Amino acid sequence: MYLFYDLETSGLEPCWDVPLQAAFLQADANLSAQREVTLRCRLPAHVVPSPDALIVTGVTPVMLENQPLSHLEMMAQIARIIADCKPAMLIGFNTIRFDDEVLRQSFYQTLLPPYAASMTGHGRADVLSMLRAVVMLEPDAVAIPRDDAGKPVLRLGDVCRANGISLSEDDAHDALADVRATLDLFALLLERAPSTMATMLGHAKKSGPLALLEPGEPVILGGTLRLTPVLPMIGSPTNPGARICIDLGQDPSGFIDLPALDLLARIRSSSSPVRQVKVNAQPILFGWDQAAHALVEAEPDSVYRERARALWAHPTFTRQLVLALEGQYADREPSAWPDAQLYSGGFVSDADAAACRRWHEIAWEHRASFAAQHIADPRLRSLAIRQVFLNAPETLSPEAWNRGQDWFRNRLMTEDEVPWLTLPRALARCRELATTADPDQLIALDRISTWFIGRRDSLGPNGETVAMPTCAIVS
Repeated sequence: MYLFYDLETSGLEPCWDVPLQAAFLQADANLSAQREVTLRCRLPAHVVPSPDALIVTGVTPVMLENQPLSHLEMMAQIARIIADCKPAMLIGFNTIRFDDEVLRQSFYQTLLPPYAASMTGHGRADVLSMLRAVVMLEPDAVAIPRDDAGKPVLRLGDVCRANGISLSEDDAHDALADVRATLDLFALLLERAPSTMATMLGHAKKSGPLALLEPGEPVILGGTLRLTPVLPMIGSPTNPGARICIDLGQDPSGFIDLPALDLLARIRSSSSPVRQVKVNAQPILFGWDQAAHALVEAEPDSVYRERARALWAHPTFTRQLVLALEGQYADREPSAWPDAQLYSGGFVSDADAAACRRWHEIAWEHRASFAAQHIADPRLRSLAIRQVFLNAPETLSPEAWNRGQDWFRNRLMTEDEVPWLTLPRALARCRELATTADPDQLIALDRISTWFIGRRDSLGPNGETVAMPTCAIVS
């Protein structure tokens, strides 16, 4: 079973933006559509949407407020759709790099299982990654448009139109239209490049790439536009789901004798010889015989084999590599905000997962006290209280309500350097966009700016909210 999906979001930052629309298309093994679902939600009141995203997607302020579902309710429905289709292969276009991460972060922030789409028997595949693999290995299989500089253009709409698949400019950025076009493009790739696609589909679960990444033999790793010969060497010391490879296109004599600190500096440079391969993210990865013919400006195979032998034979390189990578993120400070602590705070415990399930089941008036008493993880406890404030503020104690008001005003209006978009920064961006906008965009920007100003003016001078925005009220 296949489950194709697409999200339209409030912006491009998964920790700070949210899905506004989600579309799902369930298909059988023959790619015949069995069911389609489209969901839209109101914008959570603490999120300021990117003006750029609103212009691109055509979403208006009215659409942000007048939807039947809250963000919390839509995420719960998405979780049920994914669970009901298990096991399935989840497929989208640029989903592994973006949509999957948006889902994971929104699940986490709404107290749903963060890894519902990746740790429950589903495969994960990305038509953009598969398209890149086909373009690099079988460039004549599908028509690829090019820009003025001659570089391939791999946007969904452009590729679809170049290959006779219907997806107009007006339909682009509508989630269901994108999902249908993604299915059609996937079917075309299966027909035109069956061997390449079979290998890539084998990588939709981590067992596929793991089989190729057994240390010892060189393999071919794909990036966005180029294939690279690499040697799999060690598991990542900082990511259990990744393997570390060395770029055989570089002469190892330039780094093989470096001590760990100098090697780390080289790894952090623009000429890093290290490639990290995430085995659960459908890497573009091929055995030597399948892809070596597509290497650009390739050395003789004997050169790559000799470099591989030198790396394995060196008495200290592997150890220094491990030491360098162990310290790669030692100076990285964890985020101070729970929104961005999904990966820094560890996996959710079984007890907290059960408490979160129960939190979703009980009445709103009991959720704040339940979270305080039964959710041990401080990240989740904070997010649970936030959801009560956003969805049912009348159920909070006066003290909790006042704390929520302080947080809410700061979230929207702070002048500090913060990683999320605030109302002052969004208004400044509207003014910046207006300097180059066409007439239709100017009309849209005026409506967006007016809406931002209304949200700003709804905040009282001392932190009170004159009226909670419509998008924060439970219907």
